[in-house]
Amino acid sequence: MSNQIMKMKNDYLLIQEIEPEVKSKGGLYLPKPKYNRKALVLSVGESQHIKKGDIVLRNLGKSTIYKINGETCETIHLNDIIMVIGNIKDTDATETKST
Repeated sequence: MSNQIMKMKNDYLLIQEIEPEVKSKGGLYLPKPKYNRKALVLSVGESQHIKKGDIVLRNLGKSTIYKINGETCETIHLNDIIMVIGNIKDTDATETKST
């Protein structure tokens, strides 16, 4: 994402889907989840519970898809979020410690 400043209105989020791994460690191909997917929050409206950089599990369904600087992003309503899994900063720190 570029340095473009985007601020969502009300209870809407700008997200980018996190592509799931397509192969297991044993070499089996894994199907994409059918109902729920992980996404990275890029911009937040007036939510006090979800912040920019959070990794969330979301319902598939109503969303508006945009291409911003060649990257596919979506806007969804706050009610379509099932749970916050973590934050991208926490994930990076965990991966750095394990390697």
